This record gives sequence, structure tokens and C-alpha cells, in this order.
Amino acid sequence: MDKFNVIYIAIDTLRADRLSCYGYSKNTSPNIDRIAGEGVLFKNAFAPAIPTHPSYTTQFTGVYPTTHRVVCHGYPNIILDKNILLLQEILDRNGFTTIGVDNLATRTLGITWFVRGFDYYIDISGKTVVSRGVKINASIVNEKVFYCLENICRFQQPFFLFIHYWDPHAPYIYHKDITEHFYDKKYRDNIDDLEKSPWGRLILRGWVGKLREKGVRDRKYIEALYDGEIRYVDSAIKEVVNKLSELELYENTLLIITADHGEGMGEHGIYYDHHGLYDWDIHIPLIIRFPESLYRRKIVEKFVQHIDLVPTILDLLSIEIPKNVEGKSLMRIVEEGEEGYDSIYSVENTRMTKRAIRTNRYKLIETLRPDFYGNPAGFLELYDLDKDPLELNNIAEENIDLAYLLLGKMEKWFREKLNGRIDPLMEQDISLKVKI
Repeated sequence: MDKFNVIYIAIDTLRADRLSCYGYSKNTSPNIDRIAGEGVLFKNAFAPAIPTHPSYTTQFTGVYPTTHRVVCHGYPNIILDKNILLLQEILDRNGFTTIGVDNLATRTLGITWFVRGFDYYIDISGKTVVSRGVKINASIVNEKVFYCLENICRFQQPFFLFIHYWDPHAPYIYHKDITEHFYDKKYRDNIDDLEKSPWGRLILRGWVGKLREKGVRDRKYIEALYDGEIRYVDSAIKEVVNKLSELELYENTLLIITADHGEGMGEHGIYYDHHGLYDWDIHIPLIIRFPESLYRRKIVEKFVQHIDLVPTILDLLSIEIPKNVEGKSLMRIVEEGEEGYDSIYSVENTRMTKRAIRTNRYKLIETLRPDFYGNPAGFLELYDLDKDPLELNNIAEENIDLAYLLLGKMEKWFREKLNGRIDPLMEQDISLKVKI
């Protein structure tokens, strides 16, 4: 395949099961659905690390967090090793004009590696911890994107363009004529139920509490706000596609749509945040539309991961894949039917320190430090995903042999990946400690 352009769209905090192309009953994503119909939808894509900084570092390096060692959001004095190249650095060295429309490198102290390799880094402003600052919506991002398309991309090809949208991240914003579309008043959940959860009580002191003060009594309304944010960013993506078509760039562009992680809607007492290694958090959307509409309407059921994106893009471009990349090109799965992963391993260390193994049937989550829900270090959660896809019933105690079998498999995998190095989950303390 000849050189083509690459556009990488990341929609922050977007859980896969709230997209209509992933089976959600509400029509949240008609334009993303259309793109999925023109390409490949990976039904079982997962994030090896959450939340934001570990996830994007994993995405853009193609290596596990045990290798790049960024396992916290905003942890001081942790900088990505310069010997681990980012996707944009590799593409820049191979003749691509590289552009980032983002704010990770400019709005978070010390997270400088996200700017590496970009010829143009267009700051979208705002805050990266948006629940404490100003959230930048998709219309502002698109103003920057259109400027880049019209003034850079149309003249400097091939190009790599990274677009970062924040809309589904809390606090969720009301959109007239959109939010109401998703709010079904027939089904109600009392907002005061948040008082039963440590995390719920915490966010009732913040933006959710302000909604309650304004008269919002129904949690379903807050979920409608989240769905509305998805529909809003979906419309923004349609605008980008239309602009690409107008500039005659669309057919020669590889388009990737994904997310860094999902968002809790109250499962396990986690409201409107993204800690916990449950599937609603680590199961992420992944859609790839190939140039010239190759592989239309294809659905891949096999397990894939964020680490596979770098080798996939480089493989398609016939660019040598760095030896330290741990992912594998998805083209072997798409074209040749190669098997995916038999197990997925994920970590978090921002609000809690946990690691997980997910197989086709089971999920085991291990608590490594006491969490603010009262679980001690060593606490195990085991879920039978065939019988309990929502992970509501912890069966670890009555299936302790199976739990230990999965724990042993996970320990073996981590030890092999660490290869004698200190585990970054133990080396680095929790970076955003929760005070309940």
C-alpha cells in the first residue's frame, strides 16, 4: 500500500458499550457507526493501563506499562525513556508531517513526552483534569482541526494528525436538543443513592452536588448528559469527515477512532469516574477505516489491545517496527484470521493500585494497596463473564482454586515482562489519592 495520511481520533472517557455500533440501544453515535460500516470494528479491544496518562503512553508507544513505566496520572519525576519512541516520532523520521491537536503536553506539569515528535502541536487549552478546571468541547477542538487541515495537511502530505476530544469526560455538559433526546423520565434512580458509596459521597461535594442543588434528583438525567456528550462529539467527527472529503483527503486517509478508557455509571459504587478495572472501564472502542474503503463492514471478535495500534499503522505504511514494541499488527488478524490474545492484562495506580487478568470467560482483579472502598491489599475479585457480564457477583471465595490459578498466571506474566526490574506499581505511590 502506498503512503497515505493517518488521522488518529481519541475520544476521552468513552466506554464502548455506550456506542450504538457496539450494541447500545440508544442512537448515540450515528456518524461513528457509519465509519465503522466503512471499515473494521474491533468488538473486544482493551486498555492495558488506565487512566489518561498511562493509557495514552501505552497507545503511542506500543509497549506495556511494565515497560514504559508510566502507571500513574501525573506522577512526579516519572518521564518516558527517550529510547522508547512514540508513534509520531517514528512517522516524523519517515517523512510525515506530524500534528497534534491536544493539551496533554501543555496543560499537565511534567508530562512533556506527549509533544515529542510533533512538527506542530496545537494546544486546545483547558485542563487535563477537567473536573477541576475548564473542559474544552469539540467545537473548540474542531476549530483547531479545520485550521490544520486547511493550512497544513492539504499542502504537506503524507501527514499524521492526532485529535483529542474530551467531551464524555466529567463534568458532563448539557446540550440543548441533545440531552433531552436521551432522557427517559419513565425510569428513575434517586440521586441521593450516591450517599451509599464512598465515591458517590465525594462527588456530591463537587459538580454532581451542584446539579442536585439546582434540582436534579434523577441519576438517569446525568446518564443522559453523558450520552448527549457522546452524540455531540459524534457530530464533531462528522464535521471532520466532511472537511476531509471537501479537501479530497478522506479516501487517502487511514482513520482510527478509539478511547483511553471508559466511565462508571454507578457500577460498584463508581459514579462518573474511571477507576476500577471492570469491563466498562477497560473495554474501549476501536474502529479503523482504511484508505479506499478496504475491509468494509468487518467485525473482529478477537481480543486486541491499545499496544497493537503502533505496529498496525507502521505495518500498513511499510515502516520498520521498533524491536521494543510489544504489540502486534492487527493486519494479521484482519487479513489472515490470526488469533488474538488469550488473556488481557491491565493495571491502574492513580486512585487505587490494582491489576487484572481477563480471559474470554473470567476476570480476576487483585487489590495491591488498600483501597478507599475498604478492600485490603490482597483482596481478590473473580467474575464469570459468561454468567455475569456486568461483574456484579464476586465468586472468588467459592472458587478459590480458579482464583489462585488465574492469579498465578497473572503473576508469571508480570514477572516475565518486568524481567527483574522493580514493578512500577510498587515503586510509584498512588498519584491522586482519594480523601473520603
